[in-house]
Amino acid sequence: MFSRRPNSQNKILRTLLKLFNIYAIDRENFNFINPNLNNHGKNIYEFNDKSFNLSVGYTEITRKIYNLDIVYRYCPSNALWHSKNTWKRIIPNINKEILIKTCLNSLKKSINIFLEKEKNVNITLHLITDGSTTKFDEDIFKILENNDFKFKFYEPKITGNHGSFLECCDIAEKLAEDLIFFIEDDYLFEENAIKEILFSYSKISSQIKQDIFMCPSDYPFYYDSLYKTSLILGEKYRWRFIGETLLTFLVSKKIFNQHLKKIRSIGELNNDPFEKPLHDIYKEVPCFSPIGTLAHHISRSVPSLNENWFELWEKNLHND
Repeated sequence: MFSRRPNSQNKILRTLLKLFNIYAIDRENFNFINPNLNNHGKNIYEFNDKSFNLSVGYTEITRKIYNLDIVYRYCPSNALWHSKNTWKRIIPNINKEILIKTCLNSLKKSINIFLEKEKNVNITLHLITDGSTTKFDEDIFKILENNDFKFKFYEPKITGNHGSFLECCDIAEKLAEDLIFFIEDDYLFEENAIKEILFSYSKISSQIKQDIFMCPSDYPFYYDSLYKTSLILGEKYRWRFIGETLLTFLVSKKIFNQHLKKIRSIGELNNDPFEKPLHDIYKEVPCFSPIGTLAHHISRSVPSLNENWFELWEKNLHND
């Protein structure tokens, strides 16, 4: 259990508030001085400051976040529905360019929603264009222009899945300042994803007093594994320990540097599975995923347990 210590209250002020039936919360510690029992359990959150949950109480946020570098690699030349063997996407007849545009549009919306309120967080989107064309990159530019975050384009020194991941590592090593979000091009983001992920990272790291990994997806295969896990409250979602992810994950620069050799080995070696070095790191550093997905993996199987994922797809669809 996390240690909890009730804060002392001003008894005279509390008495006066009760006398005049005034509902109030202490601005410094968020304690209820005269609780309104009709507010239906509303929780209060302040990013990089405080968290007050009616059920579990007050959490001081000690792990602040001011910088997020997103390294996003995309490859529009990959075959999808008409590819060989059994590799078929869950959405019939979709081509990779539309898939990338739609998923990237959902990420853009989620970033902008977060930045509408949190003006003091610097977000940079680094785009690694593997196997792309000038025309397609121009389309990506049009999707991303006129936003509150910066974006930059890069070409990998080595093409292909291994090479583009190593380019992400190079960018993270040279340019990232704090949090690094590695993202593949086939993840469809919920509108509240960035907000929930960053707040929950800050809160959970503050509670357990260490930096962590985070995965934005609640993969169906997590329910086939007997993880020794715990549930921790983020902002709106519950988060749990997991022992494996794919290559879309969030990590701090500190943890990235500590495990740089092993993370780079994902692109330098032929691992089975591809992400195995990450799984080994998760035995030392906690990794959390949400219960209820924040990013749907549009692959060859149903992307999540959320039955409404296709509505989100249609809402973000870019087919121009």
